[in-house]
Amino acid sequence: MKLFVLIRREYLERVRSKTFILSTLVGLLVIVALSFAPAIMDKISSADKSQIAVLEQSGEVTRYLAEHLQDKLPNGDREFSFQAVTAGKSDWADKRQALIDELIAGKISAFIEVSPPESPAGVIWHAKKIDMGGASTKVKTVLQQMTTQQRIQASGLSQAQLGAIFAPVDFKIQTEGLKAKTTEQQAENMTLVYFLLFMLYFSLIVYGMYVANGVIEEKSNRVMEMMVSTVDPTTMMAGKIIGVGAVGLTQYFVWIGTGLGLLALKGRGIPLLPGMTLKLSTIDPLYLLYFGVFFILGFLLYAALYAGIGAMVSRAEDTNQAVSPLTFLIVIGFMLAMFSLASPDNPWIVGLSYVPFFTPMVFFSRIALTHVPPLSVVLGIMDMLLAILLLIWLAGKLYRAGVLMYGKVSWRDMLRVLRAR
Repeated sequence: MKLFVLIRREYLERVRSKTFILSTLVGLLVIVALSFAPAIMDKISSADKSQIAVLEQSGEVTRYLAEHLQDKLPNGDREFSFQAVTAGKSDWADKRQALIDELIAGKISAFIEVSPPESPAGVIWHAKKIDMGGASTKVKTVLQQMTTQQRIQASGLSQAQLGAIFAPVDFKIQTEGLKAKTTEQQAENMTLVYFLLFMLYFSLIVYGMYVANGVIEEKSNRVMEMMVSTVDPTTMMAGKIIGVGAVGLTQYFVWIGTGLGLLALKGRGIPLLPGMTLKLSTIDPLYLLYFGVFFILGFLLYAALYAGIGAMVSRAEDTNQAVSPLTFLIVIGFMLAMFSLASPDNPWIVGLSYVPFFTPMVFFSRIALTHVPPLSVVLGIMDMLLAILLLIWLAGKLYRAGVLMYGKVSWRDMLRVLRAR
């Protein structure tokens, strides 16, 4: 009964706090913004229509570019429009200067000089800004294609000979040992895993700090001195851990529920990374179940340590320094999980996934990306449970000794408490 009262107190106190409400709303805004980002980017891209002048001798290049460069903007308009400006050697410089004036005045987006007198075999791209892989790259590719065709025609080779020379290799990609059989499926799985791993990483640090700060706040207000006389310290720690964990799950239910709803409404998905899009069809309900399992196990493991260390700290300003080793462990686990996205079957990754501090993120990544035998999954979960029981026992010793300790406490003092019987 006392445990339920403590859990209820911790849960309601934090759910009603301005920090919880604000962070939940910010998370919802981020999810909604991501869902509508493609439409916003489409509208922005629709304004990027390029008007390009081509300074040449015959007009042939302009016609070729107009025929072969027909990229469309999201609104359906053509991305490029080409204007032919013909000139000979005598008036080339004058027409070039006129085009430069139009470019500076903003009447055209860019202009090209094809075979100018000073460089008969070259092409010069003129623009007001540096173009990183945009219009200039597309134009260069088409011009290279045109030049290649002209050289092939000049070689006198037949169409059959050319077809044999440029026939593509029958090259297929098929993965073995991974759940995904194609590159596209693997990219979708990696997108989902990355998104959920980041949420897990965020929760371990943020809610772990909530536990530590809550303990320190109660110590500074001397609340514990009154409660410890009627409630066992271990029960107090359990109530705080479970209450804060329930707060985290509540927030994630709101976020994930909103995300799934938006994914159901938007068939094209939500882009999270370049080349990676999260779609509703990507999400296997089993992944969400495993995410919930590892969220709870990872939170219990780290929250017990945060609570134990928080009980040994008297001042809020000392919190970050005291819990920095735990934050370091979480960061290492996240980095290992990121590495596992590309190589989930790496022997080092497999071995480290059974280290309890890294298991929540690394093991979850392996389950989602590759085939993990059911026995291995059970061993991973049992490994976590045993570690949680051990760490809760150790954290309980810190909590019982630390709730009434004030002043600066060193790591040596913590070790002395753990060794004491």
